[in-house]
Formats: sequence, structure tokens, C-alpha cells
Amino acid sequence: MDQQFLFSFDKETNPTYQTLPKVFEEHFHNGEEYIFIHGNNRKRYICLVKNDGNKIHLHGDEWAKFVEDNVPTHVTTLHFVKEGETTFYVTGYDELGIEGPGYERRIVGNRVARCLVKRTTEGQILPGDFLQDIWKDTFRIIANGRRVKVKHERVQLNENNKKRANRFFGSGWDQLIADLEIDVGQLMVFTNLGDYNLNLALFFTNGRCLYEENIFPTMLRLPSREIPPYAIKDKRSKHFCSWKGHDSHDNENNVFYAELNGPVSDCYQLTIPVEYCDPHMMHTYGKALLMHDNERFPVNVKMVFDKSQPGRTNHVKMTGNWKRFGNMCGFKQPKMMRFKMVNTSVEVIEGNEVRIARFHVC
Repeated sequence: MDQQFLFSFDKETNPTYQTLPKVFEEHFHNGEEYIFIHGNNRKRYICLVKNDGNKIHLHGDEWAKFVEDNVPTHVTTLHFVKEGETTFYVTGYDELGIEGPGYERRIVGNRVARCLVKRTTEGQILPGDFLQDIWKDTFRIIANGRRVKVKHERVQLNENNKKRANRFFGSGWDQLIADLEIDVGQLMVFTNLGDYNLNLALFFTNGRCLYEENIFPTMLRLPSREIPPYAIKDKRSKHFCSWKGHDSHDNENNVFYAELNGPVSDCYQLTIPVEYCDPHMMHTYGKALLMHDNERFPVNVKMVFDKSQPGRTNHVKMTGNWKRFGNMCGFKQPKMMRFKMVNTSVEVIEGNEVRIARFHVC
């Protein structure tokens, strides 16, 4: 599955529009009218997509605002990281491969930091302030399923400049570049995962990333930005994942959205959307287990019949103490919840077989 791509930021056309590379059209574009972009500032921008028949562009007020808020003048390369279906975290790098906002703690905040480099000879050079502990002598690099320990040292690249950089070297690094066949000059992005772990992503010359990696959703900051009119009916635009490290956003299969609010809490019941019930045969389930991080919360599932209106569509509801569930998960009402069915099971309860649906809820 394609997850990431790099391309040049066009200073001539921005902030009016940005032409996306061919790799976006071939591997990421689903014909959508707009995409969700999360910036370094951990805010969401719902940007319009235009296909003129030859090329695909990002344009409109939302894109212009994203550029204003997240792309300083020294940025030359943009990096799109797919966090979910039509959802991307977007960062940018200057000519030295340093992210636009830099790496000061007060600026980075609750987000991962990345740097863009080319493979160097005699070890690998990284920007001087990218690592969280410049005096740590070893780091672990994760790349294409491999976990390799490499040596680290501070180096002065120019005797006339006191500014220092970081260098990875040693047998671990040498073995990694041999196993992955990393050429000198090949583009690489290091992601600082914390705890002295870094992820390494390699890119083709067309900007496409070679390997998959575990990508987690950006913890967006509240309050949210105003939703543009063209996306106001899209429930995804009102959803914010608050499950740190949640890795079930790669697609929208088996997903529905529903709001946790006063009526749901007061009535102890939440209605599952009709368009979800039929294809997933929700009327055949008797219970559901809701999972959020380490929390587990059982609810009942039942179909509600209205005998006075026999032609009316019957609703399937989840019943339980929704206020308690929201408090367990740290949800603040109103909260647009995302339910993703991850598996099902059958249990015998009081002599009867009961189907149970298990949902990730974020």
C-alpha cells in the first residue's frame, strides 16, 4: 500500500494552487472533491482538488491558508504522509532537509519530527538539532521490518563553522544500507519516534516511497478550524482521533460515524446509520464490544420495531451507559465518534448463541 510521496514546492504558483505529482494521480487519487490535510501546527485543512484533465491541483482558500500557516518561505520540498483515506499529514523541508518549523521543543509539540537527507558516504549525516539526545552513542533504526542498532556521534563538518551535525556509522549502518541497497545520494526521510528509535523511509526518484511503515494519526489541536461549506455534511470533517498510536485509519472499510451528545447519553442509546446496518447485517448481532486504547466497554445491540408504522425502516441501536463510556475515553461532548468493526465472534449466553461485533471507537 502506498503511503508517502515527496515533490517540489512551487513558489511561483503558491499559494493560489499547487500541482501534485504524477505519483498522486497514480497511487493516491480516488476522484475525491477534497482531501483532509493535517499541518505541522496540528490543525486540519479541507483542501479542494481540481483535475483539469492533464494534471491535478490543490487550490482554494483552505490550501492558501494551509500554506500561510505551515509553509515558511525557505521550504522547497513537500512531504505527504497518508494517515487515512483521503487524509494526509503534510510537512515541508528546506534545502538542508530541516522541517519548516524547525525542531525546538516549544514548536514541535505533540507531533513527530522528520528530516529529509540524501545518503552520504562514510556514515550518514543528519541535521544537528534533529535528535532528542545529541550525546546518545547508539540509536535504533526501523526500516522495512528491520530493526538495526547504529552508532552515533556529533561531528563538525566545517572547521570554519562551529555548527555541528549528527552522524550514524558502524557495522549496523553498513549492513542496513547493504541489505536495503541504498544508493549514495538516494533520498531518505528519518522520523524521530522518541526513545532513541528512528524510522527510515526510502524514496524513488519520482518521489514515491519504497516501503510501508506504521503511521499513526496526528493528534489534532482543539478548537478545530471552521469547516468549509462544501464539507459541512461530511461527518469525517467533525471527527478528531484522540487515541494516540491508533493504527486503524488506513481505510474506511466497515466504518460508520455517530455523534455522542446529550440525547444519546440521556436515552442510553445510539442509532447505527441505516446505510451501515443492512450491508453489515447489524440486526443479527446481540452485543458489541467497544474498544478505545486500553478501555473495553460492552453494549447491547437491538432492533427497534415501530408497530404503528409497519412501512417504517426499523432502526438498530446500541444501548448502554454512553456517558460513562465517553468519560472512560476522555471524550468531550458533543463528540463525533468513528466506529470501525475489526472482528466478530459468537458466544453462548444463557443457552443462546449471541453474535458480538467488536469496534474500535475513536
